[in-house]
Amino acid sequence: MGPVTLVLTVCLLSAPEKCREERLELEIQDSLTQCMFRSVMYVSNWSGQHPGLSVRKWRCEVPVASRDA
Repeated sequence: MGPVTLVLTVCLLSAPEKCREERLELEIQDSLTQCMFRSVMYVSNWSGQHPGLSVRKWRCEVPVASRDA
């Protein structure tokens, strides 16, 4: 399997109703299941770099370009 995308749903701490998706292209050669097991590390790192946002949920998916190939 090729690289995967980690999709985070993040919300403002000051306005929890304001949420958006952040997409992280990961350069790991894992299955989607393995990505989910390893994702906690990436989510934790991202959260530490964005203190005004709260990660509500996340998922791994195959990048769009890889789906078309």
